[in-house]
Parts: sequence; C-alpha cells; structure tokens
Amino acid sequence: MKQATQQSILDQRKLNIAEAAAALSMSRTTFNKHRAAGQLPQSISIAGREFWLAADLERWILDQNPHLQRRETLRQQAAVAVAKQQEFIRKNQLRAVQ
Repeated sequence: MKQATQQSILDQRKLNIAEAAAALSMSRTTFNKHRAAGQLPQSISIAGREFWLAADLERWILDQNPHLQRRETLRQQAAVAVAKQQEFIRKNQLRAVQ
C-alpha cells in the first residue's frame, strides 16, 4: 500500500526492537522468531542500532489482515474527500469576501 506522500526516513517514526514487538503485541521472543523466519518488514540500521519504521509495521499488519485493508482504504478516501471539501469551502469564503 503506497502513501500519497512519502516522508524522509529521518522524519518517520522509528521503533527499536522492544517498541516494535510491543506495537505488534508480541513478546521479543516471538518477534525474533518471526524476524528469523523473514516474516517481518526489514529493519534499518542507524549508527549500528536496529530500528523498524512504524509505517512499515503498519503496512505489514494491513497485509496480514485484508479486512483492515478495505477499512484503511475507506479512511484514506474519506480524508481526501474532507480535504477537498474544506478547500472548496475556503475558496468560496474568499470569493464571498471579495
């Protein structure tokens, strides 16, 4: 699932192993088993430390749960519709002032 805008890696939320395991409601042992089996998103290395991007973990959860994918798609579509509506209202308010 692609995001409409891609953030710089520096701007993205990064989780260490304990945080990543907790975010997935797993023990570190279970997290490490999934990692060893290649079942989790790739980690990134920063200054010799291992991190997971929160967005990658979220995408992984969505990939594991197709019913959530539809919900996420609807949420994104609704957000776009609301943004368009707000822009429309803002433009009409500016015209009314002129």
